[in-house]
Amino acid sequence: MANYKTMMDRWKDWRLDEAIENETSLPFEVSGSNAIMINGKKLTVKLKFNGNDLKNAIEGKKKKGKVVLASVKIK
Repeated sequence: MANYKTMMDRWKDWRLDEAIENETSLPFEVSGSNAIMINGKKLTVKLKFNGNDLKNAIEGKKKKGKVVLASVKIK
């Protein structure tokens, strides 16, 4: 059981390790009516919004919405 506990402790440490990348002044592009693409040197982010949530937020009709897909690729 000692080997199992050691293995699980290592797995837990690995699983909770987080990668953090910071970039500033990134260009973004609105694709379609409900998605935003952000492309940088270190990362690429795609946010896809529910229905008209993005349009309503840009127009100031709503301050909250729902992201149905958030995809981040760290290069």
